[in-house]
Amino acid sequence: MKLIKKLSVGLITGLIVFLNSCSEDDNSSHEDMELPDSIVIDESDYYPEGIVYNESEKVFYVGSIRKGKIIKIDLNGNQEIFADDETLVSVLGTIIDKTNNRLIVCNTNPGVSVKSDPATIGQLAEIVMYDLSNGNKIGTVDLTEVAPQGRHLANDLTVDTEGNIYITDSFSSIIYKVDLLGNATVLVNDTLFSAPEGLFGLNGIIYHPDNYLIVGKYDEGKLFKVSLDASNDITEISLSGSVNTVDGLLLTDNNTLILASNNITGADFEEAIYEITTKDNWETATISNTFLTPQGTFPTTLDIIESNLYVVYSSLSSLFGGITPPIEEFPIQKISF
Repeated sequence: MKLIKKLSVGLITGLIVFLNSCSEDDNSSHEDMELPDSIVIDESDYYPEGIVYNESEKVFYVGSIRKGKIIKIDLNGNQEIFADDETLVSVLGTIIDKTNNRLIVCNTNPGVSVKSDPATIGQLAEIVMYDLSNGNKIGTVDLTEVAPQGRHLANDLTVDTEGNIYITDSFSSIIYKVDLLGNATVLVNDTLFSAPEGLFGLNGIIYHPDNYLIVGKYDEGKLFKVSLDASNDITEISLSGSVNTVDGLLLTDNNTLILASNNITGADFEEAIYEITTKDNWETATISNTFLTPQGTFPTTLDIIESNLYVVYSSLSSLFGGITPPIEEFPIQKISF
């Protein structure tokens, strides 16, 4: 019996050592895993706009402004369709509500989709919600039901810690709020956010943990704080320098914002990603770093994988400019300042 006990102890000890070794190897391989420089969406005419990375699945969800669908693509470039029903026209802003395990997208019609109906161009403004556990559609919220008459385009969205969704309307001066039950209201409607006819106004939006929104105005290259208390005060963030346009926004910590700036007008300026920092809770901000993207790549939205910054090159200037043949590939590119 003593011999058996000694053997058992020895076997158990060896097994523990072996398992610990395997665990260390697994952790080491995960930590040392080299992320790709580029993840290529290999689909002609796709023209992505919004991206979001789901850490639990190790995939990006990517919406198409041209084809009105959503794909999943892993770090090796393997892609599959997530949603492609007839109600999706142009998919723009794309986010994940981690608390409630939802993928939420903006569905709208700027007039460049293969599914565009002339009757809804500049009129369709919805958010669509999906259950990430099974891919089923949870529901759709028509934002125009609470908006004044006029042109509307649901562009970008963000979610707070309670599951409330906030959406920018590029063709009006509205930020919408949709609560967890799907009830839509107009959070703010202010002339500060108005844009000339035919131009994009409100665009990127992000929720800050101190209970306010940071929103971008595309045509003027401006950033604003919007309070989420009862006042809904709006203040412009004073930047140390200028950015030409404001598209996607990403908050990497409470005091650091990444901003994508692109060129839809053909004007003489370069497209870029900016790192913007603050020391006073976004009353003022400094452009700390700039990454110039290749000409015509049209960076739109961003996300992070293990502290690595990725941006999608959407080539939307080619789409809106009617350039043929269509672009064949669209990289989600790793960048660094």
